Amino acid sequence: MHLKKRIMNKKELDKSLDFISKPSGKLEIVLYACLQGNNVKKLDIKNCDLPPIIGLFVKSITNLIIEKKGFSVKPLSTADERNNCFYEYDLELPEELKAFEKVSENTQIENFNILTEKFKDITALIVVLADNKNMISIYKKLSPVEIIGQGGYMLWKSCKRLELFNEQLLRISGNFQVIEIDKNIIIIDLSSIEKSFGFHDVIMREAAKGLDTIKNMEIVSNIETLEELISNVSFARKLTKIAHDSPVIRKGITNANIITFSKNHPAIKNKIRYSDNGTQFLLDTKVSKDLFIKILNDDYLTSDLTSLYYESLAKDNIEATSVS
Repeated sequence: MHLKKRIMNKKELDKSLDFISKPSGKLEIVLYACLQGNNVKKLDIKNCDLPPIIGLFVKSITNLIIEKKGFSVKPLSTADERNNCFYEYDLELPEELKAFEKVSENTQIENFNILTEKFKDITALIVVLADNKNMISIYKKLSPVEIIGQGGYMLWKSCKRLELFNEQLLRISGNFQVIEIDKNIIIIDLSSIEKSFGFHDVIMREAAKGLDTIKNMEIVSNIETLEELISNVSFARKLTKIAHDSPVIRKGITNANIITFSKNHPAIKNKIRYSDNGTQFLLDTKVSKDLFIKILNDDYLTSDLTSLYYESLAKDNIEATSVS
């Protein structure tokens, strides 16, 4: 049984970011370089060059988070294909994101040495914004175009001619993927973490728990067809959601009722096969596997008002209250 951590909502997320536009005192910024091997160094930047960088990230946070209307914050373990969500990290933390802890817990981080170290060894930046009372940290994965001079030749102006420029440049843009607020880690760009951050290994371990849950139900006759898909991060996320938040499993719905439901629902019937005795699913097509996962996640709904059938990813719980 997973102990559920309270997830902040979008209103709380926005409120926690208010200080960047209305700071208590002066808004400060510190940038850290995350190097290969998960080492962290502080970037020593001239004070007079910091204000435009502050403005860059204030604008980016405003555009990417605060001005996103209709967005919600959900646990990462329940992530699906919706595009109007931010996800709070509630899984095992991968090594890359432990850089947040290194920055917040270590006040003696040494400077990045521009004479002996190379920009090409920087994999990401941690950007810390703080005033007298508040602090947030941003994780920004560097793309190849943000380390300029890694390949080919660059020319720059030298008097009236061009000459070869042999150094590397670090370009800082405002985009970022993750933000930490009061030890809450919020994923802004879900697709980016599926390709990095060690997320793949984490999600595969969590998906294995979902698969074990399905095995214990003994509702699938050929469980190996699901085992083969754990390495697919998109499918693994769906299994992770089952491990953490399947309403069908949480409510203890019997196998017999699940199978009866699948045989009667218009969107499912005749699209899944069953074992000879009819007590288990036989998942032998991609369609049947996807439908089975959707069944366990209770994605098929029926309107009490119209009796129409719907498929829905968003199922926010509503507590029944009486009108006094």
